Amino acid sequence: MSPITTAIFHRVPSRRLAVLAAIVLGSICGISAHGVRGLYGTAFVSSATPSGDKPIAISWTGSEGTVDTGRRVVCFSAANTSAARVDAPDWPRITAVGLEVPGSKRGFVLTEPVDGWRLVEGVEQVIPGRGAVTLDLAIVADVNLLGLLTGRPRELPGVPPGQLPQRGKGTRFCVSGPFPDTLPSPTNSALSVDTTIELLLNGVVVRFHGTQRHDLSADIGVWDNALRHVPLYPE
Repeated sequence: MSPITTAIFHRVPSRRLAVLAAIVLGSICGISAHGVRGLYGTAFVSSATPSGDKPIAISWTGSEGTVDTGRRVVCFSAANTSAARVDAPDWPRITAVGLEVPGSKRGFVLTEPVDGWRLVEGVEQVIPGRGAVTLDLAIVADVNLLGLLTGRPRELPGVPPGQLPQRGKGTRFCVSGPFPDTLPSPTNSALSVDTTIELLLNGVVVRFHGTQRHDLSADIGVWDNALRHVPLYPE
């Protein structure tokens, strides 16, 4: 074994290793927002606050006490930080935001916004140069092949460009559904951590329309981080 290899694979005392693991896991779990990058488009996706927002449980109280329905509400914002095109300043636009969630989840419902967007489940999506994923849910603008709103060609769809990469900017989306209470640790899939909205956003996928000079141009972006494997939750 070469000196370089030996230096890389030296044994770390268990106490130091535990502290190091805690620091790494804490830094990942404390991610405060997600920069998304495609070939041409960029976005900034975030939860409401940087304090580790958790999905809100939907429950009701009856004679037998509080009953948890198993459904959760998740809200997040998506800002389109792409530079506006010189030839068409209203473009490119975000026309879809999807999420990978562990397992095959169904029963998601879009609660906000309700105009111009709809929710679909089980969407197969190819990430150019990265592979394919199954999005458990995707919030999509109802656009045609030209990237225009179906039946409303004079209205521009989705989220416009030139927005700041700041929390709460852009469009807020709220979804109810069977979001899990725990997620695989980003640094060790054999471990579980409490679900936060930011950890759910590790699996975000964003679609852009109108990224180039022809109407059919589109782009797909994912979280711009080395921890963003494709797929994020392989079966």
